[in-house]
Amino acid sequence: MNDRAIPDAALAGALAAGATGHAATSVRRFTTGSQHYVFEVELEGGTPVVVRASLPRDRRLAAGSVKLSRLLRPLGVPLPAILADDLTAPMPYVIFERLPGTDLGHIIGTLTRPQLEAIATNVARAQTIVAQLPSAGRYGYAVDAADAPRSRWSDILDDSIAKSRGRIAAVGYYSLEPVAAAEAVLQGLRREADAQPATPYLHDTTTKNVIVAPNGTLSGIVDVDDLCFGDPRAPIALTMAATLAFTGGSGYADHWLKQAGHRDDRLFRLYVALCLLDFMSEQGQAFNGNESPSSPETRRHLQDLFETQLQMAKG
Repeated sequence: MNDRAIPDAALAGALAAGATGHAATSVRRFTTGSQHYVFEVELEGGTPVVVRASLPRDRRLAAGSVKLSRLLRPLGVPLPAILADDLTAPMPYVIFERLPGTDLGHIIGTLTRPQLEAIATNVARAQTIVAQLPSAGRYGYAVDAADAPRSRWSDILDDSIAKSRGRIAAVGYYSLEPVAAAEAVLQGLRREADAQPATPYLHDTTTKNVIVAPNGTLSGIVDVDDLCFGDPRAPIALTMAATLAFTGGSGYADHWLKQAGHRDDRLFRLYVALCLLDFMSEQGQAFNGNESPSSPETRRHLQDLFETQLQMAKG
């Protein structure tokens, strides 16, 4: 195991077999996710499990997932049960129960409006639970509130723009004009952004990591390594950006925003625009083998959506 460069199907099968006592009959890697290596393992005479293995550099994230599971599941956040873990292994891993269903994004186009609204309502309910956790008045990504890295919410937005700028400059598919335009709009909304309380929220409950059962109901939420502290509208904005970009509509995110009682204002639309800028910056990037191919049509589509949302943020 020490000699493996990256976690693979053989490792996942061996880990599942060792943890459950059942031989692995098949292993399939999930095609979403850009950081961890996540596999569904079918077991002989047993139910399937999910093996999430990480590179050594991501050991902290693996530890965060275990800590947050122990904190949030008893509060009612629908996370999968942890069956086994070893955070000290050369490739740290966590083995989870396999929630029935698939990522929302895979089937969103097949679900009815009442089904989507029910899922959004349950995700909003989970976010309400998380929002009651303590805050230290600091912003950004952390497991514990006191470890959040930034003193202002606008710093997190600046970090997002800086990441997009670096990626766009490295690949060259886009000019840096969209980055400059986003910076200018943020400057006009900086005071409003910095007035946002440092509220804890699940930052990746989007079209990924929200698992929908075959009957169209919420099965649970996966891949919670840390929290973000800031404006809880941010994951709704990311979901809106993803649905606009890849499924053609924003009805699910619209209902989530309404159900949570949040405002659809200029700052929210800036969040959507920054998420689209991030999608633009992902074009041509290499992650962990799950990256999507880029095309001129996709890049133009993303830029058109970005410009529309940024115009709404300008007011």
